Parts: sequence; structure tokens; C-alpha cells
Amino acid sequence: MKWAIRAQRLFDGTGKPMLSDALVTIEDGRITAVGPVGRVQVPPAGRVLDLGERTLMPGLIDAHVHILSTGSAVSGQESRTMTDHQVLLVGARNAQLALQSGLTTVRDCGDRRYLSLVLRDFINAGGIAGPRLVCSGPVLTTTAGHLWWDGIECDTVDELRRGVRTLVKQGVDCIKLMGTGGNATPGSNPEASQYEAAGFAAVAEDAHRMGKKVAVHVHGIEGTRMAVEAGIDTLEHVPFRAHGGIAYDERLVDDIARKDLIVSLAMPATWYRLRAEDMREARTHPGHLWEARYETIRRMHAAGVKLVVSSDTGSTATRIDELALLMEFLVKGVQIPAADVLRGVTGLAAEALGVADRLGTLEPGRLADIVAVDGDPLADITAMQRIHTVVKDGAVLVQEGAMLLGPAAQERL
Repeated sequence: MKWAIRAQRLFDGTGKPMLSDALVTIEDGRITAVGPVGRVQVPPAGRVLDLGERTLMPGLIDAHVHILSTGSAVSGQESRTMTDHQVLLVGARNAQLALQSGLTTVRDCGDRRYLSLVLRDFINAGGIAGPRLVCSGPVLTTTAGHLWWDGIECDTVDELRRGVRTLVKQGVDCIKLMGTGGNATPGSNPEASQYEAAGFAAVAEDAHRMGKKVAVHVHGIEGTRMAVEAGIDTLEHVPFRAHGGIAYDERLVDDIARKDLIVSLAMPATWYRLRAEDMREARTHPGHLWEARYETIRRMHAAGVKLVVSSDTGSTATRIDELALLMEFLVKGVQIPAADVLRGVTGLAAEALGVADRLGTLEPGRLADIVAVDGDPLADITAMQRIHTVVKDGAVLVQEGAMLLGPAAQERL
């Protein structure tokens, strides 16, 4: 099927300036041309979906989610008590919420018993509408380590290598390593590394040998340093925790930039919009760390570190359809330029997931994942909270903010 979509503005995700009065042509689920109206030829007999004063951009990518979790204020407790059937139903609901919020691709960074892969395959087979899932399966962690109840417990280098190979055997798309402790696990220490340097290196080496990228959870400086030395692909969180506070390490950041590694912020609501007294459980990110972490983000950005905007959705009080709230905070609260924030959920996020050859930008040959928002997000980032149309693989799945089901996805063109 040949058709086209038109709008007043277009942000293509490559870093180029916003394009005015733009047209994108689509055939068989792929983009065939992008450019100003008048320079792009509409396919013969092709329909044109004219969205007027809106902005077109690539389908959004959240590089760190937990799609099987509720994202409620007590999501950690709920995840540990729900049955597998309930978990899959939560995942199905989150898949549709994700699409309605403009997410056409997400990377799931830790599930239970490979259930995210079940959801991934069901979406891919057309069983339910949802975003494209890039799945890590269960995390690799130490005995009693962060998220041990849903992970593969590995304490030695040999056990870590076996863990990587087991995950690949089960069909995961990437590997998730818990490099330090975390706030969601009682008795865990976010500042301390869970492994020696050889453990980080073994995971990176074996995963890369089998063509898989690695995402590593790191809060503390020691674990972050060892992950950087191992060349792990994406560093998740990176708040520079040390000695009860936050201690930015300029030399470490220079190494991250020099090695061209990606920092995925994985920043849930407990880091920026929920006070401790609003929480119904004790575990949260201490408020006295907030401003210090914001400064580390500013400094990493200024140092040229590639920053991917990701939400850790599913964790405490962070829903899968709220990535736009984090984007607004990073622009207004942390003063990161809107263009860089938008790149962090499009082209750069696609690079982090290893899918930049087909997703993340509006260019000929890429899959036709397109989002239209009301307004100009470069001038007003809250436009990202006003999703009008979502196209995935060339099919319109959301229009005027509502899901389209079945044949209606094509009939409404």
C-alpha cells in the first residue's frame, strides 16, 4: 500500500533542523521519501493523511522499561505477589498504553521467567497492538543481589558466562546485568559493585561474541567505572552514588565520552516529581540527592556524553505512558535543550538498542514508525503530552489519541 502523511513541521531524529510543511511517503511499511511539500511526489493514487498544524517525528523509543510491572506506588510489592497470568495481563495493558503515548519501540530491562518474550512474540504475530519489544529476559545478579527474585543468580565469572549463554539460548534480544545494588531490593547497597572487574568483562565479551548488546544497572561510581572499562554498551542510571551522596567523576565521564558509550538515564518519577511523603512505601530516592543528580546530567551533557532519555517505567509510581513528563522535566528543570531530549527518545535511543539501521529517524528505507503531536515540541516540550497520531510499520494504530482496532487502522487513512 502506498500513502503519505503531511504536517506543518517534521523533526527527523537525525539532528537536522526542523523541516517545515513536510511530507513523508510510505510503501509496504517503509518510508520512501521525506521532504518539503512540492519536492516530494505523492504516490499515484496514494492517499494523503494531512495533519495540519502538527509535528511529525519518529516513533518514540523508551530504552529502559519494565513492561510487566504496574508502575503504581507499590509496584515492587505487586510484582512479587502477582501470578504469571496477572503479569501478562498487565503487560498487555501497558503495551496499549505505550502505543497511545507515542511509544513504538521499548527495551524491557528485566522480566520474570521470560514472560516479556511471550508478549513480544504475540505482538509481533499480530495478536495484540503494542510497541516493538526488545527484551533482556531475567536480569543477571548475585545471590541476594538486586532483583534476585526475578533474576538469574550468578556469583562467579563462569556462572556469569553461563547466564549470558542461557539467556541467548532462550531467545533474548539483549543482556541486562545488575552491576551494583539497587534501591528496590532490601539489604542491597546501591553504592557497591556486585562484581569484580572480571565479571563485567566476561558478560560483555560473551554477549558481544553472540551479537548481543549489554545494558548494565549502575548506581555507584565503582561499578560504573568497571562497566566502562569492560566496554558495556549502555550504562543505566549513572547517578554517581558514593559515601551517602553523589560525587561526579570527571575522569570517568571523559572515559565514557571517549569510548562512545551511551548513558541511559532510566530515571523514574522518584527522582524528580514525587516527594518521599507522597510514597506509600519506604523505598525511594532520597530527596537530598535530587539536585546533585540533576547537576551530573548537565555536566555529562556538556561533556558530550550520549544521553538517552529513558524512564525505568514500571518501577515505583512510574507508568509506561508518562515518558513525556520526564522529557518536560529534563528541558524545564535540568535545562537540557529540547532538541537533544527529542534525540534521546528517537535516533540516539535507536542507536542504544542497535536498531538505528531501521528505526529512530525519518529517512528513506527506515520502517514507517511515525508520531504526530499537537504543537511544536522544540518550542514547547509539553507538546509531547499531546499525541495525536501513531503509525507503526506503516499502519495507523492511534488517531486523535485513541486506539484504532483491526481494519480501521487502514480504513482511516
